[in-house]
Amino acid sequence: MKKLAGILFVVALSLAFVACSEETSDPTAAQPKTTVEDGKPGAGKEDAWNYTNDPRRFEVAFEYKYDTLKANTVGRAEQLPWPSDYWATVEDSTNVRYQDQLSPVEKYDQAFNAWVPNMDLKPLDLSADCGMNDLVENRKDDYYAQLGKAAIWQHKNKGNFKARDGVDNDNDGKIDECRNDSGDYDGMESWWGLCHAWVPAAILEPEPAKSVTVNGVEFTVSDIKALMITSYDRSSALMLGGRCNAKEIVRDKDTGRITADECRDTNAGAFYVVITNMLGIRKRAFAEDRTAGYQVWNQPVLGYRILEERTLTEAEAITLLKGKAGEAYAKQYNSPEVKSWRYVKMDTDYITEASNDNNGVLTRSIERFTRTDHYEMILELKGTGEVVGGEWIGYTQETHPDFLWLPLRYAGGNPNVSYGQVKQLLDLSLKTEVTEPVDEAVLTFGGDVDVKIPDNKPAGVKHTLTVADDVVISSFTAKLAIEHTYIGDLKVVLEHAGVSVTLHDKQGGGNNDINESYELSNFNGKSTKGDWLLTVTDTAARDTGSIKNLTLHVGAGTTTVTPDLVTVSNTTPVAIPDEDAKGISSAIAVTDTGTIKGLKLTVDVTHTYIGDVTISLMHDGQTQAVHTHEGGSADDIKKSFTYSTFNGSALKGNWSLAVIDDVGGDTGTLNSWSLEFTR
Repeated sequence: MKKLAGILFVVALSLAFVACSEETSDPTAAQPKTTVEDGKPGAGKEDAWNYTNDPRRFEVAFEYKYDTLKANTVGRAEQLPWPSDYWATVEDSTNVRYQDQLSPVEKYDQAFNAWVPNMDLKPLDLSADCGMNDLVENRKDDYYAQLGKAAIWQHKNKGNFKARDGVDNDNDGKIDECRNDSGDYDGMESWWGLCHAWVPAAILEPEPAKSVTVNGVEFTVSDIKALMITSYDRSSALMLGGRCNAKEIVRDKDTGRITADECRDTNAGAFYVVITNMLGIRKRAFAEDRTAGYQVWNQPVLGYRILEERTLTEAEAITLLKGKAGEAYAKQYNSPEVKSWRYVKMDTDYITEASNDNNGVLTRSIERFTRTDHYEMILELKGTGEVVGGEWIGYTQETHPDFLWLPLRYAGGNPNVSYGQVKQLLDLSLKTEVTEPVDEAVLTFGGDVDVKIPDNKPAGVKHTLTVADDVVISSFTAKLAIEHTYIGDLKVVLEHAGVSVTLHDKQGGGNNDINESYELSNFNGKSTKGDWLLTVTDTAARDTGSIKNLTLHVGAGTTTVTPDLVTVSNTTPVAIPDEDAKGISSAIAVTDTGTIKGLKLTVDVTHTYIGDVTISLMHDGQTQAVHTHEGGSADDIKKSFTYSTFNGSALKGNWSLAVIDDVGGDTGTLNSWSLEFTR
């Protein structure tokens, strides 16, 4: 399907401008490119949507008949978008040390870019390093000079570099200001961040499930999310509506209607068509900028509920819009096609941000991160019953979404962060492994000691525990006891076999003593044999103490059991008939037995316009939608999908993949497909 009402949408939209990020200097940059073949689109915003608000911009085969759409009174995405931090610019984006450990991009540099960290050097803190004159006192140049290439790029291009670059970035006569009356930091505003990258990543990628260790570096769930968001800093997407750059929205003094076309987007009728089709019919999430104004807050849209709907007369519609009584609706609102009107009241649910120290699987408690907006609108219908436009009414004239967008794929971000390597971290995080103890022996080394800690000495004191046993570590706990009158002065590091772990780094303030057990995975796979070095440094004067105990509890003899995997495939190419509602069906007969615990489907389809294509997987009376007209004019579908739909079912039997191209003009082939079962 290449033409739509004379408009060919050329879609390769990069969303670096639609963000919790710095505003673009060119408001028209927020529009996808369009080529007009049969004349100029409607001049200006009309209540019957114009080309900027046409739902066809999503390049999905939508239903428009109101009687069909209104039956979908509730809609919700089947694949839940995951919550995450928006990695604020003023906090240095994904280079923030959010747990007083290495930042996500620092960890990436350590694991993949051969960078060696120096934990004694600290980054800029816009609160602690802000002087009495509201200017940065210490730019921390030594820290930034030694950063790896991924971290320094993120700092300079997406982080708080403007607060330490020696330039008056906001032209107010001050250099490197760290706060001011207008709430910005030398031109950076507190709401800037990576929500434009979080949203497509959260919609298109599965949520990480657990921490993983690669090349000796542990990546938490939040780290993996941050790196995936970094990779999605630019994404290919389709956009509906225009960005409103007004800091103050101007209204008609009589009707309250917003006067600027771009601030009246998204058209209410277009919003209704998109949300009922995407979430009501297709059960798929999409994105919105939910604030009609200068700030841009992108959020994944999760679901909706229709609370009320009723038919309106022309006079009732005009009254609700505070229009001119006695004057035709078509004349007042430039909507000549409109023959009838509907009032609709709905609630929509969206996913909000989560702080970066939330390291669990947050979709398991998605209600904690779900917020609701309330909308009222008038829908405009043609004589044949299709929705062709609409108007927001009441307070929703100002609170409606600014624009909608449908992410398709990542398009690049930090040039020193490889999407492929981040995807490897994600895949490892999702891999199911079960650790089963097999006569595990827990060995204990060390015990009580009495080692004085010198006060305010950079070299600190070193205590060596020598272990003669040669045992491979499968689980590890270090028990540490230190008596000290101010533990906020102390830094404690444990080293063995080339691995260094910071156990304590000056937290705890004026509290006395450390009595902690540290469960660590850093030493797993190493031998116990050799020297274990504990270094304790007192970094400030006046307080003293001693190391009283270091005990190592080592688990040996565990085995990691990877679940049984069964892989089957069909590699016979089948041509996909063009404009054929029956399509093709390809089968795989599975002879293995067992119960399904997980399923990964991989498809390889070549096609010149994947927006024409639907794909479904079927087995034992169950159907899973795989692809439903998404992607517009993009070529080919070569990807893997993970589903829980068939969990608990028997894997034995016939599996079929149905592929349909029900629109004319383009052709393709199902090259192959495969199923990987976990049982």
